[in-house]
This record gives sequence, structure tokens and C-alpha cells, in this order.
Amino acid sequence: MRKAENKLSKLARKAKQTASALTQESKSSMATNVAKLQNRHFCIGITGLSQSGKSTFITSLINQLLNYDKASLAGFPPVLSERLLGVKLRPLDDASLPIFEYQANYQSMTGTSPQWPQSTKTNSGCLLEIRLANTGKSLNPLRAEQFSLFLEIRDYPGEWLLDLPLRNMSYQRWCQQCLALYQAQPRRELLGDLFNELQLIDPLAAVDHEVLSDLNKRYTKFLHACKYQEHSLSLIQPGRFLLPESNMAPELLSFVPLLSGFSEDHDKKIPENSYLDYCRKQYQAYVKQLVEPFYKRFFNRIDRQLVLVDVVNNLNAGPEYLADMRQAMTHIAESFTYGNQGRLRQLFKPKIDKVIFAATKIDQVLSEDHDAVRQLLGVIVQQAYKNAQYEGIQPVCEATAAVRASREVVHQGEAGIAGKNSTGEGIGYIHPTIPTRIPEGDEWLAFTQWQIPLLNPPSGLSFTNQDVLPHIRLDTILNELIGDKCR
Repeated sequence: MRKAENKLSKLARKAKQTASALTQESKSSMATNVAKLQNRHFCIGITGLSQSGKSTFITSLINQLLNYDKASLAGFPPVLSERLLGVKLRPLDDASLPIFEYQANYQSMTGTSPQWPQSTKTNSGCLLEIRLANTGKSLNPLRAEQFSLFLEIRDYPGEWLLDLPLRNMSYQRWCQQCLALYQAQPRRELLGDLFNELQLIDPLAAVDHEVLSDLNKRYTKFLHACKYQEHSLSLIQPGRFLLPESNMAPELLSFVPLLSGFSEDHDKKIPENSYLDYCRKQYQAYVKQLVEPFYKRFFNRIDRQLVLVDVVNNLNAGPEYLADMRQAMTHIAESFTYGNQGRLRQLFKPKIDKVIFAATKIDQVLSEDHDAVRQLLGVIVQQAYKNAQYEGIQPVCEATAAVRASREVVHQGEAGIAGKNSTGEGIGYIHPTIPTRIPEGDEWLAFTQWQIPLLNPPSGLSFTNQDVLPHIRLDTILNELIGDKCR
């Protein structure tokens, strides 16, 4: 009897705790929705392919806002007009999501041996509360003198971003896409004999799991080669083959693309436990259990989008890599819904109402070439813009360096870039003139032969004294993202 009473007591306490948690979550959700209706809470989707500098950008954005009183934010009007009163960094309402590691990232870029933040390995997020003074233009006598703007930011591994197009792609269609990609260089060379072996697999034959396991390991190795060679390719799927989640079921990564050129017609006659049957089911489970939840948690409620693009390094990599990046950007754009709409509809069926494409790491080139980088970015993303369903919004192209790691020098009468490498040694280089359009033919030689050294963050910044990270035009991007919300 006593055991039954204890069990009932435990169940009652658990039910009370669950109800309390749900109540808090409901209150938090309600508060967020009220703020959205007041146009005071919105989510920024900082979208970037792997190695585009997303974590560094988020860290610098937070750093500039927290230190607005001493940061270089001339392009952000609330600072110039002294309407920005304070900024606080808070965790998101989602208790299961760790807070973005701002302090650790900032500390790694300051001090005696500055280093860039580690690549993002897991999900995180933060909420910036920006306190602003109201303008004196309202005729409403009850209007408060101050208000808070809540800026929601989430971070995630860039490797997972390219999985989003798989939500609307069958396994057969994905295999056809892989076949087209893998026939061209540099992927054909990286695949080696694996290309022919994947082509020779009869999709309707009974699956041999030992053979499939070997193919899967070699396919995963190929995807790593696509990313970690001298120049990284952009369109690498599935992303979790590169960076799996720690609590993920291993069988979700047990499929490979079959390259025999079969069509959707196979759907009507797929033998059970064949290669096609098994790989298709694992692919569908991958999309359902990993990709869909990731999209709903991170992208389904985005109000505004910032797309970071490493233009300079893709130009340096050559035509195949730049074309691959353009294709990846097109796939990404097609994964989102764009358009203007009222505040109430934004709660239930949100659309992205503003898009900024930003070329990152422009401190790698001279300031006189910054506008050329921006113009080139416009050409690169033009196809992505055309293919996406933009309704009543005009994307903007910008160029930025979230953290300026270089300085401009003159060497033997020529302007160049100087900085420090990972050992603290001073290095410098002179680069070719950046074009405003995509190079053709022999025009590529100057860029593919250009050796871009990896510059470390600038030295001399103090974590103890909370020095502000130097940047290039991050304030302009900040104004494009949230300037109108600050009025």
C-alpha cells in the first residue's frame, strides 16, 4: 500500500513539474508572440556555408552591440543619435539549446596569442535585448519613452545547411543529382574507383550489407576529401556524414547514392530488401528524423536572412569551385519562403521579408577593391535570386570583414596586404585586381595562382579590458538588418 502511495506521490510531483514547465513555456511563447505583433521580436537567420565565417560574424556582431558606446558603428543611426541605451545578452527561451559561446569565442580572438573561433560543431543560440529611446514623432501621449527590441540569433554547423534541399528531393532524384555532379571534376578524381563501383551496383539486387558498409565508409571518406582538400567544395550532401550528431542512430548514415541512372519508375517494382529499397528507406529516415526537425527548429520562423559568402577564397579556388558555390547558393535560396506580409500572418505562416547577401573576409583585399567584391557577389547570387520565390522584396549585396585581421601597406611602390600568421610572424602579399564579373578563360590564371595566406586575428586586443573587435562595414549590415525596427 505504501509503495503504491509513494508511486502515486512521485507521479503527482512529476505531473506538477511538467505542468509548471508547460506553463512557463506557454508564457514565454505568448510573450514572444506579443512582441512579434508589436514588431519588437524577430529572428535573424545568419545563413552561411561551412568556412564562411559565421561564428566569427555572430561573435563580432554581439561584441559591437554590447560595446556600442566605444565601437565603430557610424553606419548604425541609433548609435549616432544616442537612442541606443543598452544591450544585454540572454539565452533563448528554448532551454534545450545551449547559449552561443560568445565569451569563449571573443576570448580566443584577444590576448597574447589570438586565434579564430573553432568551427561550429553543434547547435546554440542567444537573444539580444536592445534597449532604445523612442523617437519624439508620435502623437500618442501614452507612448513609453523607451522600448526593447529582441533579436534572436541561432548558430549551427554549416555542414548541415546543404541538407535543407533534401526535404523536397526524393532519393531517386538525389541519386540523379549526385550522378551529374560526380561526372565532373574535381569530384570525379576524388571518387576514383568508387564512382564505377556505385554505377555497377544493381539497385534491384538483394542488398549485401557487408558490401554496402564498405561502400559507405569510402563514400564518407570521399565527402571529407571534398571538404578538406586545399580548396573546399560547397555542395556536399549529406552534411551529417561530415559532422554527425552525438546522439544520432548510426543506421541513419548507412546509405549511399546509387549511380546506375535508374528513374522514379522503379518505385512500382522495388524488391523488398534490395539496395534501392534499403538505401531509399535510410535516406527518407535521415530526412524525416534529422533534416526536417533541424529546419523547423532553426529556419521555419526566420524573419530576416543574412547570407554569408566567401567570395575571395572561391575566386582563388577556380571556376569549378565558384560554379559549385553558385549552385549551392541556388539550392539554399530555394529552401526558404520570401515575401512581405502583415504582422499577424507572420506568427503563423512566416516569410522572410529582407535578405542581405554579404561577402565576408574582405580584409584579404585592398579597400579600393571592396566595391568590386560586392559587385562580383551580385553576379554570383543572381541565379539564386532569380530561382527563389521573392515576392515584393529586394535583396541587398554588401561586403564585410567581421574582424579585420589585416592592414594596408606599400611595398616597392605597390599597395599590398599585411598581417600576422598563426606563429605571430608578419606576412604580406600583393593580390590581382578583383573583377566585377566572373572571369573567363585565361582571366582565371591570376586568381588561381594567387597564394592567400591565413591571417590570424589582430594582436594587441585585451579581453580583460573588453576591447572592441575591429571590423569593416559590419555597422552597415547591422543597419540593413534591423535599422527600420529601431525607429
